[in-house]
Amino acid sequence: MAGAIALLPRAIGVFSPFGWLETQPESALDQYLLSAVAIAAFLLAVGLASGVGRLLRDRISQDAVQAVEWVLITVVSVSLGAVLVAIWGITSDVEMALAPLAITGQTIVRALVTFIAFAGAYSATRLSKRSIKYGAGRDYISDHQREVAHHLVQVLLFIPVLGFVVTLWEIPVRNLFIGAGALGIIVGFAARQTLSGALSGFVILVARPFEVGDWVSLHEHQGIVTDITLYNTRIRTFDEEHVLVPNDSITGNEVINYTETDRLRLTTEVNVDFDTDLDHAANVARRALESVDDIADTPDPSVVRSKFDDSSVVLELRYWINHPSINRKWLAQDAVITTVKSAFDEENIEIPFPQRTITRRDTSSMTRDETTQPAGDRGQDHRRERRQDRDREQDRSSPEGAPSGPSGTGGGD
Repeated sequence: MAGAIALLPRAIGVFSPFGWLETQPESALDQYLLSAVAIAAFLLAVGLASGVGRLLRDRISQDAVQAVEWVLITVVSVSLGAVLVAIWGITSDVEMALAPLAITGQTIVRALVTFIAFAGAYSATRLSKRSIKYGAGRDYISDHQREVAHHLVQVLLFIPVLGFVVTLWEIPVRNLFIGAGALGIIVGFAARQTLSGALSGFVILVARPFEVGDWVSLHEHQGIVTDITLYNTRIRTFDEEHVLVPNDSITGNEVINYTETDRLRLTTEVNVDFDTDLDHAANVARRALESVDDIADTPDPSVVRSKFDDSSVVLELRYWINHPSINRKWLAQDAVITTVKSAFDEENIEIPFPQRTITRRDTSSMTRDETTQPAGDRGQDHRRERRQDRDREQDRSSPEGAPSGPSGTGGGD
């Protein structure tokens, strides 16, 4: 272990002008001075890396510049650490600190190679994404196809790197698959929502119900699709809000894609008074629609008597726009409302507002007792009067002069 760590400062002494680092400084002052020089050199190297990046920005892509800067700064940082270890002679201390980890020189090399492999794959995916987005064939593929191609490149690059790393670390593939199977069952139960989102994202990328740049309505959100990933879809609403919609909620609900077709029908309702000549109002509205430039000429706009409202008859204006977008929709609706309102004003066609007719009960013919007596008492009085009326009717229907009692049965003795 000590030999592996000691090799780093010696290698730096061989491949750099600082060959004197192999000799341990004699005093603490020399160690401080050398440490200050090393740190200053590190800062200078970082500044040079940033300067090189600024020079390269005009020649290569931004992602490539960032990758180069990142690699340079990493190498310089590792070199600074090795130099400081050599200056202060703490190789044995570092060895003792790393002893519990049982790190060998072979392990360090493997870790370094693993890091370089994944870093290279990541840098390659960034470069490929840049090339797909700004390459020579960018005019022949859509934004959605670019996203799909980028994800495919990621899979094609990282799977071989993963296999290489497994082989490098001499991991038994059979045991790996057995462990992966058991781990897959556990993760499947614990992260089924995440896996469902990833599967839904894959379905969306392949089935293409919408693409980046489409005007859609997803899960109560309406806007422009700006990005599609395996787990969510990003939408920019017309209020400039950026909404992340989970892909599993998209596949489980209806999706409205307004950009899928070349035209879109819009409707606007206008109310007219009950006394208005409906044929005349419909003709005026139709002529007004035909004069609007922001709507399509075909199909012809139409006016339909839609329904009865509380205070009016509703006319539904139906018209179309070509190559639908939210701006064309707003412009068309604004122009239709303005034109139809002006046409109605010229023809003296009234657009009514809600009205209510309120009547008051006439209590002038009611007696004071009727107006003040409780409703329950008045009902009892009415029933009593009806019984008295029935008794009087029975009395009038009986034979005139009939005896009314036992005293009238006596003979004429």
